[in-house]
Amino acid sequence: MSLLDPQVKYYVLKEKWWGWGSGDIYDQQGSTIGNMHRRVLTIREFTEVNDRDGSLAFTINRKIVSIRSSYMIKDAKENFLGRTNKKILTLFRPKLWLEDEKGKKLLEAQGNFLGRDFKIKEPKGRLVAQVGKSDFFKDLIFGGIFDYSDTYAVKILDSNYDRRILLGFVIAIDNSVHDKKK
Repeated sequence: MSLLDPQVKYYVLKEKWWGWGSGDIYDQQGSTIGNMHRRVLTIREFTEVNDRDGSLAFTINRKIVSIRSSYMIKDAKENFLGRTNKKILTLFRPKLWLEDEKGKKLLEAQGNFLGRDFKIKEPKGRLVAQVGKSDFFKDLIFGGIFDYSDTYAVKILDSNYDRRILLGFVIAIDNSVHDKKK
């Protein structure tokens, strides 16, 4: 299976600390179907997401000038797929959204207490995906001291939804909510 195959219903994103945002993406059988690679020497937190064969699937990069945490998701040909924004005043239940070029909301992500789990919905409320940070308690108990990696489980509920947008949104959630606490 490939990274963007609509048959993939579950993803596990395993970010490695020593790669500073790089890591592997697995399917429901535990097979590696892609990887993330964050360029370390860039102020824009540029991340490339590649398919299993090494071909570029999409990119995510931080908007430099922004009051709130904002990331751009683009396809392999640099076409705009979406922009994420984080609600500024959310301490315990983080909220983010993904919008198109004109500012129309495409998806909303509401986290539970401290952002351990997220539900990704369309603006009308239809649930599209669920995301869980599987190593959250390690972060909470040890306060990030032994936090060498982040692991996210993603359950896709709408098999027709563009995987680049959903996975890009999940990576942007990690960058906006969890990586900023370190």
